[in-house]
Amino acid sequence: MASWLWIYSSPPGERSILSLEEFLLGGKARTIAVPRCRAARALGGLAARETLLSYFAKVDLPADPVVLFAEDAVRSAVAHELLRWREDDVFYALLKAARQRATVGLVESLGEFCRSDAIPVLFEILEDDLCRDAAFVALCKIPEDSRHYAILSLREGAGAGLVGAACSRRRRATAALFRKLGISRGDWQDVAQLLEDEDPTVIICAATVGFQVAPPEEFQGIVNALFRVAPKLNWLQEDEVVHLLDQHKSLAYCEANQVLANLRERGERVNWLSATWRILEHLGRLDLGRESTMLHKSSCFEVHTSKPPNSFAHGKPAS
Repeated sequence: MASWLWIYSSPPGERSILSLEEFLLGGKARTIAVPRCRAARALGGLAARETLLSYFAKVDLPADPVVLFAEDAVRSAVAHELLRWREDDVFYALLKAARQRATVGLVESLGEFCRSDAIPVLFEILEDDLCRDAAFVALCKIPEDSRHYAILSLREGAGAGLVGAACSRRRRATAALFRKLGISRGDWQDVAQLLEDEDPTVIICAATVGFQVAPPEEFQGIVNALFRVAPKLNWLQEDEVVHLLDQHKSLAYCEANQVLANLRERGERVNWLSATWRILEHLGRLDLGRESTMLHKSSCFEVHTSKPPNSFAHGKPAS
């Protein structure tokens, strides 16, 4: 009875907090997250800091994957509301929650703190398809520390793992991070190993920063890597490669001649569906008249070298 009297005698804001807290912390997670998200936003507006912090400590993740996906929206809403208080305990609560299960809102909120403590977690999240972009943006807000951690990751045994198929998305995002943030000349020896990758995005990003900081004598190796990955390029990547090669035409011409010679040696014909042939044509390395003549001669050679019919089989000499 006394508790009810206290509730009714409390200011309206406090009574609202109690009801919203019971709904958010004690209510059951469901496939429709809108009511719980609204409760989180209302609690933020009422400055219910402790209630929002308690959410990550007290609310367990649902076992049902559909309900869990909906509850991710609630976790994001709570994280956004906690940004009203840029304090250590809030930061570490968000960091722990992101380690447990990252959401876009959690990662965005961590990024707003611009603290290097979050970098290892953010690098791990680069493997998450849903949260990768938010983690990338968060890392760009602390460029020096993020770049240093990324370089350490290239040196096996430190930082986040970048080796192997399981880390392909993180490796691609890390290469894009180097392209976005830039690197020093001293960092190039570590970043240069990305030119040996098989992923076109990784090689294009490494080549972009390499042309900016690498010694000129290493430019030929960069051009070679771009041609090596050419058969795998999509249309957007092809435009990027063409732009890079146009900036270093003398080296590009030299490598293009070698690539064309190898293609002819293997007997390959012009194939406009292949980015390699389109790049060769863009660089003016193809003499289309000569290619047509070679194709015609090849066809004639196949006809004339085929075995003639045996006319003596019918009792008549060949005319």
